[in-house]
Amino acid sequence: MDLILLGTGSPPPSPDNSGHANAIVVKEKMYLLDAGRNVVRQITSSGFNVKDVDTLFFTHFHSDHFTGFADFYITRWLFGATHPLTVYGPGPVREIVDRMQHYYEYDIEIRANEGKPREGLGIEVIEFSPGDSLKNEDFLLRVDKCTVHGNVDDILSYSFESEGRKIVIASDGRPNEKLIPFAENADVLMMHPCLPKKIIEMLGQTENMAKIIAGHHASTSEIGKTAAKANVAKIVLSHVTPPMAPSEEIKQEIAKNFDGEIIVGKDLMRI
Repeated sequence: MDLILLGTGSPPPSPDNSGHANAIVVKEKMYLLDAGRNVVRQITSSGFNVKDVDTLFFTHFHSDHFTGFADFYITRWLFGATHPLTVYGPGPVREIVDRMQHYYEYDIEIRANEGKPREGLGIEVIEFSPGDSLKNEDFLLRVDKCTVHGNVDDILSYSFESEGRKIVIASDGRPNEKLIPFAENADVLMMHPCLPKKIIEMLGQTENMAKIIAGHHASTSEIGKTAAKANVAKIVLSHVTPPMAPSEEIKQEIAKNFDGEIIVGKDLMRI
């Protein structure tokens, strides 16, 4: 089981980083987690065919985590998907899916009337709640609410176990008391760091605004301490705020509290 970082960017558009999205790969089958900007291009760039990706997990519904959802949905249908898409996520997931499908009704009708089969357009929506789990032929999945992300109440962390590995996607936000036991002994823990001083220096934000932004994300200290207490082998960082913060500085800050491997993620890394 591997983790592919399809997009490591933050909301600001970047020529170097696509919008936030990840993939779990088991036996060369891809499972998508979040669907930020350019996700279709990134799936293709990672060597997979969009039409073959039939499962999508959402962590939450800030726009930067699902701006690529509609493109992914229509592209997989147009280019060969013949089976439904299954979409999992917290609370608002059904409404998000319904609105996205409505967005494409006009285009779908045109193409269907021209003879494009409707097979492959279906979506099965499954709402996850904290504490849920799922076991299939590829992995054991556990779900819980392990971060605090501002006023976003519907947010989930995911733990995948397969082939002797455990990969945990904490999602945006500061760790709460659940993340340490949830991530215990993980081979990989992905978290999203924030450096308030760099927000002021690099983005020109006020100190007050930097505090607000930082309140939605984990500090380097929180990440290091969480990983150490959970006894994880490796931290993978994505969705860095601000996105241009120096990688070595981020690693040095986290290393003050964690002596395991620290990777500052880049698009299309496979771990």
